[in-house]
Amino acid sequence: MRSLAARMAVLALGQLVLLGATWLVIFWLTAPSHHHHHGPPPMGATGGPPPGHDGNPTLGISLTFVICGAILVVGSVLTARWIVRPIEKLSDTARAIAEGDLAARSGLERDDEIGALARRVDEMAAQIEAMLANERELLANVAHELRTPLSRIGVALDLAGEGDSQRARASLGEISVDVAELEVIIDDILTAFRYDATRGAAMPLRKARTVPDVLASAAAERMRARHPDRPLEVVVARDLPDLDVDPVLFRRVIDNLLENSHKYTPERVAPILLAVRKDGERVEFEVVDRGMGIATADMPNIYNSFFRAERSRSRETGGVGLGLTLAKRIVEAHGGAIEITSSVGKGTRARVTVPAGHFS
Repeated sequence: MRSLAARMAVLALGQLVLLGATWLVIFWLTAPSHHHHHGPPPMGATGGPPPGHDGNPTLGISLTFVICGAILVVGSVLTARWIVRPIEKLSDTARAIAEGDLAARSGLERDDEIGALARRVDEMAAQIEAMLANERELLANVAHELRTPLSRIGVALDLAGEGDSQRARASLGEISVDVAELEVIIDDILTAFRYDATRGAAMPLRKARTVPDVLASAAAERMRARHPDRPLEVVVARDLPDLDVDPVLFRRVIDNLLENSHKYTPERVAPILLAVRKDGERVEFEVVDRGMGIATADMPNIYNSFFRAERSRSRETGGVGLGLTLAKRIVEAHGGAIEITSSVGKGTRARVTVPAGHFS
């Protein structure tokens, strides 16, 4: 990138050269030829004015002031327009964005500081546009997710009000599941907003000494309770080191991975694997399914807030697109890493590694 100050210096130097050349031309045309003077030597045979030229110093001085002044004025105006016009364009773009036209862009292509500012403004507009689009998507997803369980709860209450206690009692199990799903959705949204409100600051953790196989067993129990028809295989290695993690938040990571595997494995008889093993100084949690998989084009976006691949099918499976976002943030807050590999039609493998705890 070229510096705006350097360009201004070049313009100033160009004006000085032009002024100097103007002065020399005027001096050559107006300097007397038959007397000695201080300044450039008389030219004649050595390049001065033609012999017999009497010259007019007063006229030369006047012309010098007038022409040099004109050069300075014109140069200043052109320089000012060269600087001000892109600033006006940026101002118009910012005003359009403020008035709600999020598609407005400056479109300036310069390789100086003004060009860099223009690119930042355009990037900001694109980010705001994407953020608002995500919020609209969130509202649509939340409305979709809330409609079904609330309708079921309403039907059960109507049945109870009509005195059909047997049917109402039969609906209590579904109501319990629906309420639990509502709590997860609301909790995910609130957790994501709290994290965003801290502008990426460290997620608050309540760490405690945690046994890996206890985490895995509890996650497996919850999975089997929610989806009793889904085969779930749990493999936990022996002699695993304890972890220094927030058990509530880390449990949500495992729950989310298991729930995603269930949602995106249409064949209900296809098993899901939860494996826990030692990986050097770390503990690895792995969830493997044989589901529909994730398209290669969608892989870079799977951790983005509110992103859901193939939304028509996602609407059937539910969720608002925050699960993997929160899982990644929670794992990284613990100094760990999450890695997801997938192949369309063959399944998905999610690996979470976290450092082993060091206890005295």
